[in-house]
Amino acid sequence: MALNLKECRKMKKITLFIVSCLVTINMLAFNQNDRILGKWINENRTRIIEFVKTSHGYDAYIVRAEDKSLNGHVQIEGLRPASPDLFLDGTAYIFSRNKKIKCQALLRGVQKLHITGKYGLISKTQIWEKY
Repeated sequence: MALNLKECRKMKKITLFIVSCLVTINMLAFNQNDRILGKWINENRTRIIEFVKTSHGYDAYIVRAEDKSLNGHVQIEGLRPASPDLFLDGTAYIFSRNKKIKCQALLRGVQKLHITGKYGLISKTQIWEKY
């Protein structure tokens, strides 16, 4: 049983529509996690970090700091998306104490990023704004 020309065109349109929907859904899911990308400035406006996507998650590099020797260094490393707004399993570097601590990040809307560092039983959250 052969398909006539109308049925063949209809099948092509349906296939194209399904493929378009799948690509769109994939792109939307991909872009949700990438909202963390870009430059962020801390509350007292003394440091700017830039999140980039790497093979092992999301890293943040210092773009501008009061101590110019820190510029270009990795501040946060290895954040992995747990949901579109939550990133876990990262490591933050505390340069003043020469320590590495565990950290996570939570996006609050489009402009706010809450970064929480934990060392033992102590935790501290800093709020960063999109720069």
